[in-house]
Amino acid sequence: METGAAEKENGGAEGKRPLKERLKLWWDGYEIREKKAAPKIVDEEPPEDEGPPTVMGWAVSRQRSVVTLFGDGMIRCVPDDVKKRMTTPMGVNKTMSVAELGAGLGGFAQWVVDEFEAYVDAYESEEPLVDAGKELIKMAGQTRFIRYIHADFEDFQPKDHSANVVYSAEALFCVKNKELLFNRIHDMLKAEGQFMMSDYMLDGSGEDDPNIQKWFEAEPDRPHLLDVQKTRALMTKAGFEVSIAEDITAEYKANVLAAFADYARRTGRGEKSGHLHDWVLKEGELWTARVKAMESGSLKVFRIYARVPAKIV
Repeated sequence: METGAAEKENGGAEGKRPLKERLKLWWDGYEIREKKAAPKIVDEEPPEDEGPPTVMGWAVSRQRSVVTLFGDGMIRCVPDDVKKRMTTPMGVNKTMSVAELGAGLGGFAQWVVDEFEAYVDAYESEEPLVDAGKELIKMAGQTRFIRYIHADFEDFQPKDHSANVVYSAEALFCVKNKELLFNRIHDMLKAEGQFMMSDYMLDGSGEDDPNIQKWFEAEPDRPHLLDVQKTRALMTKAGFEVSIAEDITAEYKANVLAAFADYARRTGRGEKSGHLHDWVLKEGELWTARVKAMESGSLKVFRIYARVPAKIV
């Protein structure tokens, strides 16, 4: 099928088909969007006494399952082209001190090291991910460049003026006290420092929206969402100049669709996922709830760029 015909058959780039129908296409292996080759699925024995598949916590099998979906070291859907769009505007280079908030298993941080030869402070709130991430960067020979730091983002305590650049991808939406967090991020940045984040937000709806409440039920941790304009206001109050607030919901949904389609295609071609398949299915339920909330129009994903203004002498 030609590319144009395939897009038409699938409802175009915006994904016009109903969610239920597109889910079936994912699991039937329909190629929704071209994607870089993902790591080969390894059929490993399940760890002892790990229990049934769950998205509560970060069991070893859950860590392995998200990596099969999203790539080496990735626990969220942040393809390389998205990483580039988040970092390129900030002019990241090897002379800068860089910090990631919500580093997961270190996939984004490793990409930054490979791309820019920069040093990265990788802040992560989940201890199992910190421990696993440290092992993975050790195996990758990047302990010189990446420093893992366990952090509580509700009471974030970074060193003041320790970073030129801070970035975060869909890692802060469960933080309740975002005003305090933005203040601390501002304080950790050096003069004229830059902050780029993407995350789940509201845009005109409220947390009492039935579609949002239904999504909350599927999340392992309770989200605390702000309207995008409220987010901008809090960042401005913290001392940032906010110059970009871009709705990337359509792009985000397309990337999630592509990740699951790629997994389905690979298993359809004979790659084995063994016991991990059940974990991937459980992960799929979580991501289905997220996408469904986006389909309703109640949940959005925004990318926001902010900087510390130059001091007037």
